[in-house]
Amino acid sequence: MIRKPENFPQQVKKIRLQLKLSQEELAQCLGVSFATVNRWENGRTKPSKLALKQFAAFCTTNSRSGKLKLDNKDVTP
Repeated sequence: MIRKPENFPQQVKKIRLQLKLSQEELAQCLGVSFATVNRWENGRTKPSKLALKQFAAFCTTNSRSGKLKLDNKDVTP
């Protein structure tokens, strides 16, 4: 789970770039629109609780498969 919503824009971009995904590709993986991912990264909107859960699950899945390396500061214990 993402720890600090105020850091969410930076976390989304960092994770997306680490996975070598475009904003559109990440949006498809999460089941949201490209515009939603773009607004998250630009800090114009914050994710809903459901979207935050989906993003955390996506990160966990990719971390467990070895595709994504998360810092302790990025996730809650």
